[in-house]
Amino acid sequence: MKGDQPFSRFERMLAGRYLRAKRQHGGVAMISIISFVGIMLAVAVLIITMSVMNGFRETLLSRIVGVNGHVYVETRGMTPQAIDRIAREARTIPGITHISPVIDQQALAVADGRSAGVFVRGVRRVDLQALSVVSSTIREGGSLQRFSGVEAPEIIIGDRLAANLGVAEGMAVSVLSPEGAATPFGLSPRRKAFIVGGVFSVGMAEYDSALIYMPLEQAQIMFNRGPGADRLEMRLQNPDATLPIMVELRQKLGPDITIFDWRMQNEGLVGALVVERNVMRLILMMIVAIAALNIVSGLVMLVKNKSRDIAILRTMGATRSSVLRIFLLAGASVGVLGTLAGLVLGLLFCEYIGEIQDFIQATTGFDLFPGSVYSLESLPAKVEWGEVWLVTGWALFMSFVATLPPAWRASRLDPVEALRYE
Repeated sequence: MKGDQPFSRFERMLAGRYLRAKRQHGGVAMISIISFVGIMLAVAVLIITMSVMNGFRETLLSRIVGVNGHVYVETRGMTPQAIDRIAREARTIPGITHISPVIDQQALAVADGRSAGVFVRGVRRVDLQALSVVSSTIREGGSLQRFSGVEAPEIIIGDRLAANLGVAEGMAVSVLSPEGAATPFGLSPRRKAFIVGGVFSVGMAEYDSALIYMPLEQAQIMFNRGPGADRLEMRLQNPDATLPIMVELRQKLGPDITIFDWRMQNEGLVGALVVERNVMRLILMMIVAIAALNIVSGLVMLVKNKSRDIAILRTMGATRSSVLRIFLLAGASVGVLGTLAGLVLGLLFCEYIGEIQDFIQATTGFDLFPGSVYSLESLPAKVEWGEVWLVTGWALFMSFVATLPPAWRASRLDPVEALRYE
C-alpha cells in the first residue's frame, strides 16, 4: 500500500479525517479542540509568566545596580591618605570605570510637621553627576548647581519622599541624625535644615520613597565621620563580573580589608528571585504536561471508535507501522498546532503587556502592579528566546509522548478480534 511509505499523503489524509470526523461518525473533534485550547493556554501562560519574571528580575536588579555600586571596599575609620591609597590601587585594575567615596546613614527627615525615616547617602557632586540613573531623572526645576559642601548646600530627594513630606524644589527639609555631637552624656542628635535642590525618580519605590543624596562634606559633619568615608564604591564595565575584580582587589589590598559586591549586599533578594523563577518554571511546565495528556483521552476514544476501520485497513495490507503513524499524526498535530498558537499568543501578550495592563486598569479601576508592593512602577516583560525554545520543545515533546501509547495500542490491534462481531 501507499501507506507503507512513512508519513505518506494517505496517512496524513486519514489522520486529518479522523480528527475532523463528527461525533456521530465516531470522531473526537470536541476533545481535540479542548486539547488544543489547553495546550495553547498552558504554553502561552508559561511564556508570559517567565517573561514577566525575567523582566521583573532584570528591571529590579538594573535599578539596584544603577543606584548602588558594584563592588565595595570598607574604609570606615581609615585616614584620607589610606582611602586615597586604596583608590589608587583600584584604578590600576582593568574593568573598574568609576570610584567614589560614600557615606551611608539612616536618619529622620522632617518638613512642615511631617516626618519619614530616610536613608542618607553622602556623595560628591561629580560622582552624583556621573550616576546617570539619578542625575538624568531629576525633574524640571531641579539641578545639582548647589550640590556641594560649601555655602547653603542643597540635597536631592526621591519623588515619593517629596510627596510624603509635602515638599518641592526650593523648600526646606530638616534632617535629624542619631549620631550627633559628643557630650558628657553621650552623643546627642544633630539636626540641620537643607534646601531641596532637586527631586529624582529612578522608578523603584524603595529608593524613591526613602533615599536622600547629600554632599559628602555635609554628611561627614552630620554623621561624625571626620574627613573619611564609610566605603569606596566602585562601578564596573560589567556588573556581573565582580568576582575577578574582588580577587584582584584582595591581592592588592591584603586580607585585612573588607570587600563585597552588590550580590552580597542584596543576597536575600537575589536568592529569592532565583528560587522563585526556578520553582515557577517547574510548576508551569507540569501544567503544560497535564494539558498535553488531554491528547491521550482523545486518542484512546478515537482508537476505540475506529477499531473496525483499523481492522479493515490491516486486512487491506496496511502495516502496523502505518497504523501507528496515522494515529501519531492525529495526536501530534493537535499538540503542534496548540504549541504554535500558544507561542504566538504568549509573544503577542508580552509585546503589548503595557497596553494590556493599562486597559485592564482603566476598565476595572484595579491597580494590577502597585509600585508600593512590587517596588517597580510598571509590569515589565522580557522575552528570553532560550526559554521560549525550551517551552516550545517541552510542549512538543510532551505532545509526542502523550500520543505514543494510544497510537501503539492501535497498531497492535488484532483485525480478527476487531471484526469478529461485525
